[in-house]
Amino acid sequence: MAIDTLSPASRPARRWTRRQRGIIAAAKWLAPPLIIGLGATLRVRLPESLPPEVLADPPQPAIYAFWHRYLLPIAWYLRGRRFGILVSQHFDGEWIGQAAARLGYVIYRGSSTRGGREALAEMEQGLLRGVPMGLTVDGPRGPRYEVKPGAIYLARITGAPLYAIHVEMESAWELNSWDGLQIPKPGSIVRGHWRGPFRVPANASPDELEACRVRLELTLNQLRESQGALP
Repeated sequence: MAIDTLSPASRPARRWTRRQRGIIAAAKWLAPPLIIGLGATLRVRLPESLPPEVLADPPQPAIYAFWHRYLLPIAWYLRGRRFGILVSQHFDGEWIGQAAARLGYVIYRGSSTRGGREALAEMEQGLLRGVPMGLTVDGPRGPRYEVKPGAIYLARITGAPLYAIHVEMESAWELNSWDGLQIPKPGSIVRGHWRGPFRVPANASPDELEACRVRLELTLNQLRESQGALP
């Protein structure tokens, strides 16, 4: 479950202050058991079951796109299955990456502002080796509910199927953050919904790639709105 440190995209971008190191350590050791403990109380409902690539043992390569707001229950449900995730090289990405690694995720480091090209190249190789990928497609810092092109690029270059994933929580706390991150309350019902697979042609033109990006964004927002999620 160790964070990959083999390339620049996988390494922390800077030295942290003493306070930041304390937060990172707390996230690494405290967040995973808290997430697991909270998750054990949730009542998961999957009206459409799961995409077939998730049900395979081990999971098969595919790309799962979802909004940053709904990260926590997904992170709990898919823990320990060696999914790859992208985290930024900023401080927020560091503590998230440390916690996610202990939950059994393969960590790739990069964002639209730092290390993104290298991270996508590593994720491409991961998909080709059979690693499924989960992407918060409006991360790491928004705008909320707007898809960035990374997932479309990965689907085009690897041929991997792309799925839109949405999670609806019956009862949740909401953080005062750019994404309005939701933390499900203990005992809450959590419903998972998905659409796909979507395929991105290897020879897609820039206009076709943009059309694929817009389609994914519309699908994710339609799922969110049709399930009655909070705005």
